[in-house]
Amino acid sequence: MNELSPLPDDLLQVRDLETHFPVLTGILGRASGVVHAVDGVSFTLRRGETLGLVGESGSGKSTLGKSIMRLVNPTAGSIKINGQEITGLSKSQMKPFRRNVQMVFQDPYSSLNPRLRVGKIVAEALKVHGIADGKEARDIVAEIFRKVGLRASDMRKFPNEFSGGQRQRIGIARALVLNPSLIIADEAVSALDVSVQAQVINLLMDLQKEFGLSYLFIAHDLSIVAQVCDRIAVMYLGQIVEIATRRDLFRDPRHPYTQSLLASIPVSHPGLRRAKTELLPGDIPSATRPPPGCRFNTRCPIATDRCRAERPVLKDYGDGHWAACFNCTP
Repeated sequence: MNELSPLPDDLLQVRDLETHFPVLTGILGRASGVVHAVDGVSFTLRRGETLGLVGESGSGKSTLGKSIMRLVNPTAGSIKINGQEITGLSKSQMKPFRRNVQMVFQDPYSSLNPRLRVGKIVAEALKVHGIADGKEARDIVAEIFRKVGLRASDMRKFPNEFSGGQRQRIGIARALVLNPSLIIADEAVSALDVSVQAQVINLLMDLQKEFGLSYLFIAHDLSIVAQVCDRIAVMYLGQIVEIATRRDLFRDPRHPYTQSLLASIPVSHPGLRRAKTELLPGDIPSATRPPPGCRFNTRCPIATDRCRAERPVLKDYGDGHWAACFNCTP
C-alpha cells in the first residue's frame, strides 16, 4: 500500500485530475489554445489532517481547490469524498457534498456580500440546506460567532464595519456553520497583517481540534505552512512535483524546485547565515504552452535530455516521501 493508494481513513481522494480552460479569441470567441491549469494531479487527504499545497503564483493551486469544490468543473480525472465519486454529479446531486466540504477564500471582503448583515450571510447556508431558519438559525450563528472569537451582537453589522482579520473570522464562521468535514483554505491568511495571521492560524488549529476538521491549506508562505501542516504537496505548473511530511520536506527536500523554494525563505535571525543558493532563472512558463517532459526543465539546474523529453512520475523515496524527478538523490 503506498501513499497515493486509498486508505480507510482517507476523506478525500484525487486521481489524475485535469482542469483545462479554452483560450477564446476574436469576435466569434473561437478557441485558439488551452490553459493547462491542473494537469494530472493525484493525492489523498486523511481525516483530521492538514495538507499544505504550495507553489508559485500560477502553479494551479487555487484552481485545484475550486475543482475539488466543483466551483469549476474538471476536464478529466476523479475526485472522491468519503469514497464516493463526485466529478459527474449534477448541481442538485452535489448539494449534500457541498455541506461536507466548505471553502475559506483569500479576500475576506470581496467574498462577503456588502449589502447583507454578516449574521444573515452566515445563516444563509443553514436556510439553503434546510437545516434551520428564523430564531433557530440565529441561535446557531450566534454560537458559531462565539467559537470564532466574535460577539453575537456583531451579527447585526455589515462587512465594512469589520477589520480584515474579523472579516476572515466571518468567512471561517460561514464555512463552519454547516459542520463540514473538510475546509479548503485558499490563501486564507495571505491578505492579513502578520500579527493577525497568527491569530487566525491559531483559531484554525483550535477549531480543527474541537471539530475534527481536515484542511487543504493552500498557501505560498512556507513559514506558515511549516507551522500548521502535517504533510505538504509542492505544485509547479499544474502538477505536484513532491509530497512529504512536513519534517521530511524541510529536512530533506528531493525535487530541485522544492529545494529552490526552501532556499528562498528569509532568515529571520540576523546572526544566522544560509548557504548561498542561485536564484531560479526565468519565470514560470505559460500554462497555455507548457514545456514537454518535466515541466520544470526550463529552469532546473540539473535537467538532462531525458528531462526535456519524458515526463517524470511521482516516485516513492520511503516514509511517504514522493518526488517526480529523474535526478533526485536516492
